Amino acid sequence: MDYRSMSRERLVELKEELTILGHANAVVEISDFLDFYGKTVKVVKGRKVPKGTVGEVFWVKRYDNSKYGDPWGIYSVTKVGIRDAEGNAHFTSIDNVEIVGGEENV
Repeated sequence: MDYRSMSRERLVELKEELTILGHANAVVEISDFLDFYGKTVKVVKGRKVPKGTVGEVFWVKRYDNSKYGDPWGIYSVTKVGIRDAEGNAHFTSIDNVEIVGGEENV
């Protein structure tokens, strides 16, 4: 589903509908999208993307890298794509980044 083409209001409605239906991981994906997409973040941990890398989140998706391969299963995590100032794309777990900037970044 392309969340970028949806308004914030529609995403909130969809999140509520999926909550009622019991699709917890879909709710998490939408919540993470609303919280991080378009925001400036800084990589604070992890091993594949250098710590201190700052960029804008251009991509948010749930993935499962376990042997089960179910993006909606209990082993799934949210990944983000970050574009740095030089235009390089980096991909990491959402747990490895934090939003920087404050209120103007909301």
